[in-house]
Amino acid sequence: MRLMLSEAGRILIVDDDAALLKVMDIYLSRLGYRVDACRNAADAWALVEASPSLYAGALVDLNMPGMRGDELARRILNCNASIRLVVMSGYPAQPSAETVGGNRVGFLYKPFAPHELAEALEGGG
Repeated sequence: MRLMLSEAGRILIVDDDAALLKVMDIYLSRLGYRVDACRNAADAWALVEASPSLYAGALVDLNMPGMRGDELARRILNCNASIRLVVMSGYPAQPSAETVGGNRVGFLYKPFAPHELAEALEGGG
């Protein structure tokens, strides 16, 4: 399944779980996408801030130490209006669409299957 993201863009994944981050990186790379993976929101924000239009998609864990994923998601959306952003969480309560970015943001519950990751980035999740 091929993601419908800009060929020129990259995918940013942000998660403090190193094992999950590696699995997502490998899966998306095998689909042919260039991936930047970060273990914290501060590092991810530095990448986005340096080149806001570089990313076509971002997967952001909601609960991370330091800056929370919903704050990072709002910052990313404020500087890249065309990005496909997916917030991920292993907790049952998801943030309301209004607090993160309305219909511009997808949500993915952990654990998820690889195909669910691709579907969420495509806008089906």
